[in-house]
Amino acid sequence: MRRTRTPVAVTVLLGLSMLATACGITVESRPRPVSAPIPDALQPDITTTTLTSPDTEQVEIFLARNVGDRMRLAKVTRDIDPDGTVNTILEQVLAGPNLEEQEVEYVSPFIEGSTIIGTILNGTLLEIHLDSLDGFPQDDSASNRLAYAMLVCTATELIVGAEIQLVKILVERDGELIPINIPVSDGEPTEEGAPVYCANYATFDPRYRTPEEG
Repeated sequence: MRRTRTPVAVTVLLGLSMLATACGITVESRPRPVSAPIPDALQPDITTTTLTSPDTEQVEIFLARNVGDRMRLAKVTRDIDPDGTVNTILEQVLAGPNLEEQEVEYVSPFIEGSTIIGTILNGTLLEIHLDSLDGFPQDDSASNRLAYAMLVCTATELIVGAEIQLVKILVERDGELIPINIPVSDGEPTEEGAPVYCANYATFDPRYRTPEEG
């Protein structure tokens, strides 16, 4: 949610956010509306991202699709109104498939209920701050892990020019940001607050083959 601030307050807030990101300062006990900036390689003058108009930018995100009776990650292209941060890209994941994508059977386990309230990029680690987990499936299921796979793998694999390798997710609870235990489909279960890789969701890769499949 955006709050109206005076010009001086906005200047101070932006200054603090840039300093926290550049220095790798850890998240404070109370959440702040920060946004991880897109690296210079993503800016229009030197990016390989295609611009569809002066006001929109074309990006890729992961949704899901049924492949051989299994749900797998599937890339789709979206036109967004860029704001210079990764937030607008990741918000597309939470939004799920649009009508055209639904017609060609792209799906998403997300429902309305979760909003990205901030991100911090610290080296190759991206922190994603959510207001809640209400938009995620509320059970220990493949759909629950698929939701995290879409968010994590979009951040690490599809944000062009960013060297993001790991993702950590924090949720706002009682005015504080709390790191969560992120469900994974592959590898060892994560510890509370530990970051994850896209490799932790290898079974959702369309190229993945089970041992029986060879």
